Amino acid sequence: MFRIRQHSTVTTSLESAMHLLRLYAALLLGTSLSLAAVSETSRFDSNTCTVVACSTPGLNGFPGRDGKDGTKGEKGDPGVAVRGQQGPPGKVGPPGPHGIQGPTGQKGQKGDTTAVDTIQRKVTALENTIQTLQADLSKNKKILMLQGAISVGQKTFVSTGKHDTFANGKTLCASAGAALASPRNVAENTALTEVMKRKSEHAFLDINDRQTEGKFVYSNGETVGYTNWAGGEPNNDNNEDCVILNESSRWIDVPCHYKYLIICEI
Repeated sequence: MFRIRQHSTVTTSLESAMHLLRLYAALLLGTSLSLAAVSETSRFDSNTCTVVACSTPGLNGFPGRDGKDGTKGEKGDPGVAVRGQQGPPGKVGPPGPHGIQGPTGQKGQKGDTTAVDTIQRKVTALENTIQTLQADLSKNKKILMLQGAISVGQKTFVSTGKHDTFANGKTLCASAGAALASPRNVAENTALTEVMKRKSEHAFLDINDRQTEGKFVYSNGETVGYTNWAGGEPNNDNNEDCVILNESSRWIDVPCHYKYLIICEI
């Protein structure tokens, strides 16, 4: 009886142990399968998808309503402001309108008129001198007219009454502040002839070609413009470098050392 009961107890114990072993094996198998499933799922996550995710995309739904505004945050720190460099000046703008005229300033002191008065007195004295000279010139002109002088335009021809060489005649006229006569046009040539006829038949003219033969000039070097040569003149016979006026108002070339009437012009 005791053996049967002991055998039954052992059998029950063995069965319990076997049951526990089977449960433990099942647990190990389930854990292995779970780990394998997790590993396999991780391996195919990047290349596989679910039936729903990989199917034809559906239509977009209506947009949801805007959410409520959140609470206002605190004001941030502005930090330290850094001023940049000043830029170049801009273009000059158009001039503005004229402002309102200001009030009239105070009247200044009267300036020194000493210098002005001195200049004015000098001008007045000079004008008086000019008037005196003009009166004297007019008087002398009248005296010269009485002595046979003739005025033409700005010139007055006066006979010295002396006969001399060309060079001496120039010196004589220059000593009186005049010049040897030299007609520049028909009127002057005619007037000079009238002065000459009262004293002589020929008179020297302030014309020569001593510098360049055939090129007649006045004593100042100016080329002669107006001429009134006699027929066949100038012919330069016997080295004739000077010019005389004859009673017919014609010009003739003659040697400069001959002596003829000296007439001056003022």
